[in-house]
Parts: sequence; structure tokens; C-alpha cells
Amino acid sequence: MSTPVIAFNTANLVARHTEWRFELKNWGEQHKLTVEKTDEAEWAKICAEIAAAGFRAIEVWVAHVDPANMTDARAKRYKTIMADNGLSPIGLAGTLNDDTARVCQQLRIPACNGGLWGSDLPTIQRLTRETPLAFNYENHPEKSVDEIVQKIAGGNEKIGVALDTGWLGTNNLDAPAAVRALGPLVHHVHVKDIATLGQHDTCPLGEGVVNIKGVIAALKSIGYTGVLSWEDEPEERNPMLIAKPMREWIEREWTQ
Repeated sequence: MSTPVIAFNTANLVARHTEWRFELKNWGEQHKLTVEKTDEAEWAKICAEIAAAGFRAIEVWVAHVDPANMTDARAKRYKTIMADNGLSPIGLAGTLNDDTARVCQQLRIPACNGGLWGSDLPTIQRLTRETPLAFNYENHPEKSVDEIVQKIAGGNEKIGVALDTGWLGTNNLDAPAAVRALGPLVHHVHVKDIATLGQHDTCPLGEGVVNIKGVIAALKSIGYTGVLSWEDEPEERNPMLIAKPMREWIEREWTQ
């Protein structure tokens, strides 16, 4: 079985502008700071670092491509920067609404992978009908697979689940079992490990309490061919320092 596309999720860089220190409860403040600090020069630095870690696909956090700042001219330059670094944009880490739909089409991003904050299911259903875009709901607070499925009203070929393995652990859910239960509704995966069940302290893959190896085995068992997007938003370290070994870890585990 061929290895799925392995992407770098730029939400990993949430603490980039605060010396790699932040608290999860202050995510909104970090989002605003990222919007303020991200210009074309900063985007070029980010893409170069991701490419240097061996990634060829990028999931773009919406704070890096804020709709309020994204003109057609700027989008053209952002696309050029990604292309010059050999990076293909495979998703937007954020919700789908009219503003993010415009940004996705400007940047040729095929899907939004996020929650319903800033949107709602009727809006998402309309936009997936009116545009080529797909939407994958990212689980956060849900404590059962049924709750996840209810958020997308059962889903369809363009509306599925962006399964966040870390948040499954935070809510004490068996991650491999969730993969098998969701089956074809798993359209995207945020590969994330956490250090402690019930918490959301992210850690290197394979060092935490989420059975990531079991997740990969379960994904193989359901014939998953989508993206594996590495996600790690630590509060006290620079995730770029482990980006290359994490990509290699995913590749190795998938091919075993």
C-alpha cells in the first residue's frame, strides 16, 4: 500500500511569535498575533523551513492566510512561494464560510478542515454545493463517535471528518476504534499525540498515550488514501525541531 500524502499543519506554529511559549486557553490571542506578523517575507521563511524538513504538502492554518488581508495579488505571491518550495496546499486548517471559501479558491486549496466556529452546517452544505470545496469536521469536544457524526448530519462525499487523534485522547476515546467506527467518513486525519489522557498537552508521536500505531493500522484496514497531516502545538518547545523525524516516523509506521 502506498504511503498517503504527509502534510505539515502550520497551526503547529501557533507559538512562533511568543518564543514558543503559550497557553491553549489563549489560542485566540495567538491567532491574532499570527495574523499581524504574517507577511510575504514571513510566509517565505515558514515555507522554506517546512520544505527543509522534507515535507511536500502543507495544510495552511487560516491565521497565516487571513481572509481580511488576502487580495488576489497577495494570493498569487503566496502560491508562488509555496510552489518555489515544492509545497502543495492540501487543506485549510479552519472552518468553511464565504470568506475562507474565497481564500481557498484564491490559493487553490481543495478543502477546509476545522470546526463550526465562524460557520454552521447550512452554510457549509451550501458552499460545498456551489464550489469545488470540501469540508471535513475536526473533532474537539465530542465524547463519542456518534456526536462527531451528528455534527455533519451523517456527512456525504464532500463533507466528512478531519479526525484529530489528539482530541480523541483528550476525551478518553479509543482512537483506532474511532477510525474503524467512522470508516469512510474519515476524509482527513490530524496525526497528533498527547502526553496525558484527559489533557491536551501535545507531544512527539509515539511518546504519548494515543495509540498512533493502532490508528495507522486502522486507517489501513479501512482503505484510507487521504492526507496524514502532522499536528503538534506544544506550549513550551519549538515543534520545528522535530518536524523531520516526525515525518519520517509517519512514513516508517505506514510502510511497516
